[in-house]
Amino acid sequence: MTLRRLHRLNALLLGLFLALHLANHAALLAGQAAHSGMMAALRPLYRNPLVEPLLIALFAAQIALGLTLVWRRGRPVGGWALAQLASGLYLAFFLLQHLPAVLLARPATDTDIAFAAATVESLPKALYFAPYYVLAVAALATHLAAALRFARWPAPPGRLARTLPWIGAAFGLVILAGLLGVFG
Repeated sequence: MTLRRLHRLNALLLGLFLALHLANHAALLAGQAAHSGMMAALRPLYRNPLVEPLLIALFAAQIALGLTLVWRRGRPVGGWALAQLASGLYLAFFLLQHLPAVLLARPATDTDIAFAAATVESLPKALYFAPYYVLAVAALATHLAAALRFARWPAPPGRLARTLPWIGAAFGLVILAGLLGVFG
């Protein structure tokens, strides 16, 4: 199996967790109580002693595979290749900070909505963490869009590939608004 196929397969495995994680954040639209309720329902699944180490290993493998692909690829040619590269590098940057921060904080702190909100509610932390979270969601959507685009190559990109980065950025802003308590 090629590195690219392994990267895609690993992404599919991580996709279920990411869909649940982002759905949990989307629950902020219904208020912080809905978010907390959904988190309480999901935590036993992804904090399971068998599942959590597997998730961490899958994320570590995804970062390593992605960085290896970047190294081997060389200079990107074209806007989609550049978008794929930039979004992938940002995702690696984000995950290399986000995962250790959450895992290291957990022994002393409940890493719930208040934990995340504390990073965006006051200056100067908000100047870093507000774009950090929004860009993570936008980068995930852009990376997926680039994969969809290259799956159609050499045909033109489909509508979903063209709009997904904008949807990701908008959803990132919605999550940020939820962290700021806009939705109650």
